[in-house]
Amino acid sequence: MKDLKNLVNNFSNAPVKHFKEDEVVIDEFAKNIINQVFTQLSIIFPAWKHNWKSDDPSNPDKILNLAKMEWTKAFNENGINTLDQVKFGFAKARKSESDFLPSCGKFISWCSPSPEDIGYPSEHTALRDCLSHQRNKKMFKPENLRTRPFIVELCKHVDWWMINSVNNQSERVRADKHFKDEYMALINSNYQEPEVTPYERLETKEIIVDRMSPEQKEDARQRGLESMKRMKQQLAKAKLKNIGE
Repeated sequence: MKDLKNLVNNFSNAPVKHFKEDEVVIDEFAKNIINQVFTQLSIIFPAWKHNWKSDDPSNPDKILNLAKMEWTKAFNENGINTLDQVKFGFAKARKSESDFLPSCGKFISWCSPSPEDIGYPSEHTALRDCLSHQRNKKMFKPENLRTRPFIVELCKHVDWWMINSVNNQSERVRADKHFKDEYMALINSNYQEPEVTPYERLETKEIIVDRMSPEQKEDARQRGLESMKRMKQQLAKAKLKNIGE
């Protein structure tokens, strides 16, 4: 199946010599895809006619056809070449509060999913979780066992000496850029985050206890003592009963 990156090629291969200089030539495949994009946008944005209104009564679709040509070129130039990317754009367009069409550049930015759109933590959240993971690892905290695999893998690629030795603004900028580069590199790599099985999600007694407050731990200890006291009383009664028999 063809994708959107073929649209511009289809335009360029069209027999333009048979048309007027100002006439836009779009082949059937290009028409099908681009018309779907523009039709969907016209449904989402009710004021769309203000963007593509033509002043030429003899050619009312002139501006619209020119827009379709330019949008197709822009898609190709910016790597928007799959229908999945366009679907991301539509999803964000539906969240827009404007009645008017977005610019071509704005829609292209919507077509590029953010890390959160594809299930990854934001850069800010990833940094926070990485710092927590490193701290827990140094302190041998059991919480470390619950760290998301993506974060564990990201921590392996980060230069922690650079992150932890920041002394001025320029070093902060360099450290932030380093972390962002490693964060994006991992997302754009072929790294596959392993799925957590139900068995792996089970929490051990040590993890549960470690999360308790001092009051909760004392309450649990008292309940344990009471439970043992009742068991001893039951055993004593059973022993006396056996003796009586």
